[in-house]
Amino acid sequence: MSSSSIKAAPATARQRNISRIVLDAGPVVAWFAVIASLLTQVTATSTDIGPIPAVLALIALAFGIPHGAADNLTLVHTLSWRGWIRMGVGYLTIAALAAAVIIILPAFGFILVLGMTVWHFGAGDVEARTELSRQAPVNRKFRILYALALGSAPVLLPLTSPAALSTVTSLEPQLAQIYAGPATTLIRGIVAVLLIVTILVLINRSDLRGAFELFTLGVLGFVVSPFIAFAVYFSFWHAARHTARLAQVSTGAVTIRSMAAVTRIGIPSLIGFIAILVILTVFMGNDALTGTVLWIGLAIVWGLTVPHMWFVSRFDRRNRTRS
Repeated sequence: MSSSSIKAAPATARQRNISRIVLDAGPVVAWFAVIASLLTQVTATSTDIGPIPAVLALIALAFGIPHGAADNLTLVHTLSWRGWIRMGVGYLTIAALAAAVIIILPAFGFILVLGMTVWHFGAGDVEARTELSRQAPVNRKFRILYALALGSAPVLLPLTSPAALSTVTSLEPQLAQIYAGPATTLIRGIVAVLLIVTILVLINRSDLRGAFELFTLGVLGFVVSPFIAFAVYFSFWHAARHTARLAQVSTGAVTIRSMAAVTRIGIPSLIGFIAILVILTVFMGNDALTGTVLWIGLAIVWGLTVPHMWFVSRFDRRNRTRS
């Protein structure tokens, strides 16, 4: 029997407090980033964020990496050594095929990955709030709207900011075909409308906490430099909540110890991330973060997220059915 089938015991006050801290961490760090961006004028219109914000963003990003390497905790059954081999081969095959599509067909691959990422982040955040707050599941129709809003704010807003336009097209020139000023302005307008409508629905449902969180994500995406905005969201919002969910389903409780146990599983992936950064910096210098090299690196990272999204999607559906 796997850890994901363990029935969660009634939460103690301490466990509820840890869950609340996890839920509060994202908005708190997000507003800190917004205020710091305004004070330093390193905003979504800044094309040069400087070394200190870049290093801080990389550190924040590193905190979120381990959560994606604990997909085995989403399974129903524990794995034999043969099962681990099959899972590893399948996982890496899907990731390699996805990365190849992104590299060979950058425009198509980029749009496909963005769409999947929006849904992955949004749906995961809906489930995280429900489970960690021990609320009733969100009904299907509103869950779709809510997930699209929660995913669009931290993904589409930073990527369509003025600071991101020149950066993305410099990494892969073919994206200039779809990545132009008018198109990104339209996307930002659509996302803004989506956020406003969803916030109003949340207020009408008396979910003021949800409305505030969505408003926070909108401000983060509109104001903060895209790399910093995504790093803050990815690590202190998305990854932290997913880690807490895995801790809860694998041990029956969200505690510092259970979250540390989940994080330890992903430490090798963090070490690999740091090693790659060091090797690229030593051997390629500034060229390591520009042009084709970075685009291929991003394609590999995005490729690895495809099987991760699939595992988490199955995990979400199973948890909703059990609730």
